[in-house]
Amino acid sequence: MKTITQITAQKKSGRYNIFLDKKYAFPVSEDVLIRYNLHKGLALTDQLQAEIAAADVVEKAYQLALNYLSYQLRTIKEMRQYLKQHEVEAVAVDQVIARLEQQQYLDDGAYAVAYVQTNKRLSLKGPQVIRQELRQKGISDENLIVDGLAHYDQESLLTNGQKLAQQIWQRQHHVSQRIREQKVRQGLQQKGYSGVDFDFDLIWAQLDFEMDDEEEQDALQMAAAKAQRHYQPLTDRKQRQKFTQSLYRKGFAFEAINNWLADHEQDD
Repeated sequence: MKTITQITAQKKSGRYNIFLDKKYAFPVSEDVLIRYNLHKGLALTDQLQAEIAAADVVEKAYQLALNYLSYQLRTIKEMRQYLKQHEVEAVAVDQVIARLEQQQYLDDGAYAVAYVQTNKRLSLKGPQVIRQELRQKGISDENLIVDGLAHYDQESLLTNGQKLAQQIWQRQHHVSQRIREQKVRQGLQQKGYSGVDFDFDLIWAQLDFEMDDEEEQDALQMAAAKAQRHYQPLTDRKQRQKFTQSLYRKGFAFEAINNWLADHEQDD
């Protein structure tokens, strides 16, 4: 059995050095110092020293976890991975996570709600993409995800879907009405706007996405000029066929394509 003969503060706030029988023995946190009532003259058995050392390991891991949480909310899986990356032993990891859960610093349900609310406000991600991201972050309980997505209200879904649809529509100015609409549908689906809770027609009905004849013709002219450079000479039967197929895949009608070809031949 050895006796504490001196306790000194480290430069690092909240950390102390313990001296036994006038020799440096081990460091401890302020929390452990208080919990075990460490003071000068206290006699420590080897077993108690080991217990104090283990408690200090957990306390350091706990402070590490709090620092990680200070930047943003984390899932239990993210916290477990983070502590393991910092070489915290499994037993200490479990203790720290249990403590954080008890204090409600770690709560996957609250995380899911906050994540949904943040993304519906700051991004144009749809519910299905958010669902996938929550799973990737380690939330395996589907009920927690469903409860979180319940905070993605229909008004926000419609508003965000419309904004995203407008962005996609504006980028697809070189194709026909039919293909532009397909691109919008595909883009919305890729961004997570799909499933039983999503009505594409409702978004479409709120937007003015009808191209007039002049816009359709301008799109054809742009696409045809690009295809013409690629498939020259258009007097070659195979090149002409490839040219026609290319424009048709972009959603233009055969009649419009043939009219363009006839006008082009007249120009030549």
